[in-house]
Amino acid sequence: MVAIFHKIVSFFLALIVLFTSFSFTVNKHICGGEIVNTTLFVSADTCGMDMKVCENKSDKDIETTIQKEPCCQDVVKVIQGNENNQQAQQVTIDFPQVIFLQAFVSTFVLKFQETKTVSNVRYYSPPSLNVDILTFFQVFRI
Repeated sequence: MVAIFHKIVSFFLALIVLFTSFSFTVNKHICGGEIVNTTLFVSADTCGMDMKVCENKSDKDIETTIQKEPCCQDVVKVIQGNENNQQAQQVTIDFPQVIFLQAFVSTFVLKFQETKTVSNVRYYSPPSLNVDILTFFQVFRI
């Protein structure tokens, strides 16, 4: 049960690292104040009314005036991922440091590892005794 839980948690942590380092774009096409199309990674499809102009009523005049503003607009939102996860540092180790690390590992780490020894004595079943051996060989201690 613990192993399955450990695998599930590690899978979700890997997904979190993947999605936080992942950057993508969200494209929206807005026409007449309403969102017509929303896409990820690619540009949004247009509604086909890009060349037409909107009719706006002005507050000062009762008449309808036509302004040369497009009805449609494209909104692009870039969500930038975390790039700190992708950078690695290069470590150089000199020859004396290698000798020290080898001596440290062999002295302190490898000496305290548990070793399992399998003993066959535990599984040994002695033979059944039908005769008392001491009286059979006439061995008597005084």
